[in-house]
Amino acid sequence: MPWIILLIAGIIHAQSFSASVIPAYLLSYIEIFTLAILFYYWLSSTSIKQVLMRTFVFTIGHFCAGIYWLFISMNTYGNLAPPLAAAAVFLLSAYLSIYPMLAAAIFRFFTPINRPSIFTVFLIAATWALGEWLRATIFTGFPWLTIAYAHVDGFLATWAPILGAYGVAFMAALCAALLALALYQRKNSSTQSEAPLKKASIPVIVALLAITIISSIGLHQLNWSHPTGTPISVRLVQGNINQHDKFNPANMLNSLMSHFELANLPPADTQHPPKVVIFPETIIPGYQSNLAPELWEHIRHEAEKLNADFFIGTPYLAKNPSDGSPYVANSMLLINGQTDINRLYEQNGVPRYDKQHLVPFGEFIPYGFRWFVEAIGIPMGDFNRGEKRQQNFIVDNHVFAANICYEDVFGEELLPALYPHKVKFGDTENLNPGANILFNVSNLAWFGDSSALGQHLQMARMRAQETARPMLRATNTGATAHINANGDVVAILPYHSAGVLDVMVQGTEGLTLYSRLGNKGILIIIVGILLMALRRKVFDKYLALEVR
Repeated sequence: MPWIILLIAGIIHAQSFSASVIPAYLLSYIEIFTLAILFYYWLSSTSIKQVLMRTFVFTIGHFCAGIYWLFISMNTYGNLAPPLAAAAVFLLSAYLSIYPMLAAAIFRFFTPINRPSIFTVFLIAATWALGEWLRATIFTGFPWLTIAYAHVDGFLATWAPILGAYGVAFMAALCAALLALALYQRKNSSTQSEAPLKKASIPVIVALLAITIISSIGLHQLNWSHPTGTPISVRLVQGNINQHDKFNPANMLNSLMSHFELANLPPADTQHPPKVVIFPETIIPGYQSNLAPELWEHIRHEAEKLNADFFIGTPYLAKNPSDGSPYVANSMLLINGQTDINRLYEQNGVPRYDKQHLVPFGEFIPYGFRWFVEAIGIPMGDFNRGEKRQQNFIVDNHVFAANICYEDVFGEELLPALYPHKVKFGDTENLNPGANILFNVSNLAWFGDSSALGQHLQMARMRAQETARPMLRATNTGATAHINANGDVVAILPYHSAGVLDVMVQGTEGLTLYSRLGNKGILIIIVGILLMALRRKVFDKYLALEVR
């Protein structure tokens, strides 16, 4: 019976990361209550083997139900046979389950069986958050479905600017552990030798949960940033190009030109025509050097006609100036009426951002897996990594920082863009100011009409809350949106529709505590709790020897 309960709870838990099945205001509560079911069975487990098996049942349901959309990319667009695509999703889910299983094993190792205490809930929260962080770090990381993303509309979101997503995950796990402990104590108090003490602890549990909720709500009073300059008008383009057509040579030109037709639509507010137009990831699906100069001149002319700066996604091919070797990157270019088209073919010819966190199999090929990439037909699957600190883009005194595809899933990697730093452009080195507006360009057409779009939107909202910066998103099929510095969705286009979203964006300045510390803050808390658990373990063992 526990196995069925855990499997169902894991599947429901996966629905709390996107407001598609469950209303947004319920996501955080569903996440906490379903995770509490797992933690209750952690407390009830009598061995490391049992806690590992119970955790695996929950998390295999959680991950398979949460990242099922990978089946669409591999089967529908990668032409991988359905059994192989399904097996790949299951194997990835099994791998991702290792990290919560590790958390469970650490918990069981440090916690005496049938003797949970208030410290136990902090240990559960620490081990779970540690597992989430490790999953986001090892083998380039895959932090999708980190539990923090269920809480962007919840009371725990106030911890994002302080401790980041893994701090929110810690607090969510703490709330779930408190509920689990209360249920465990209630069910087992009559059979335990220390019944009076155990019964007395339930009010303490309730009080601690109340303190957590009240303090989290109270953090809303803190302001981490303030407006800078006047709002700027931005147009976000959503092309809705079918993934089969995107890389089809017969349709490439039509697909490209359809984006500029959208860019030329009349502005929503004639008093504030767009100063910036942001296009989705790789609207030019081939290397920029393969595009005829006449076509680039046409794009430059379109930007000049609109008196706007174009952010255009394209794979960028140039020669490395140091040794002449080819340099290939997934890039975002800044094109305007003053752009020298002849310099588009140079390594540092135009303002550009190169993606730094590449997708395994999609943008770089792990050792020994080239056969797999060739089997599923991923185009242009081997890019160079961009530098960690790159130039921000300056438009009308607003400073824009780009991130591409799922780079906005890795919160700490966006933080360097918030700080002024020296960058080299051509033969000159200048001080580049810190960003006051973030933007992401993506193409989730690989995943069809699935929850991947809503899940990615939740993560982008968390990045806005962590940095206290507005986040703009221009995507192929969704979610194309304007997110303000509080993480609220100000405006959004319907998924799977071609159109533009004209928004007035207010840049912000000021640094959150998370922007200053990154993940160091929550990692210090986790390590401190684990050291306390080790000390208690050693002390209990020493005390047992003394009694003997």
